[in-house]
Amino acid sequence: MQAATAEKTITLISRIRYREIGGEGVLVHLDNGRVIVVNELGLYIVQQLGKPITRSDLIAAIIKQYEVTTDQAQADLKLFLEQLDQEQVLEYSE
Repeated sequence: MQAATAEKTITLISRIRYREIGGEGVLVHLDNGRVIVVNELGLYIVQQLGKPITRSDLIAAIIKQYEVTTDQAQADLKLFLEQLDQEQVLEYSE
């Protein structure tokens, strides 16, 4: 029988800074100067990514904060993390 695999944690890379401005988030990648603007939900997720967190814990936090279904939270998180991956601002660890 195989041992359960621990879920990877996700966090922002150390070279990202962000601020809330008018209910939205502005992220700045210090290495390349790229600016990423995110909506209220995106900002909430970014704030959660300030420390290592699992995808499951992120989904639970979104459901609690926004009172959405699990399916909606999963879909929104998947899309947002894909976008952040394209911007190369996430780190994953075991």
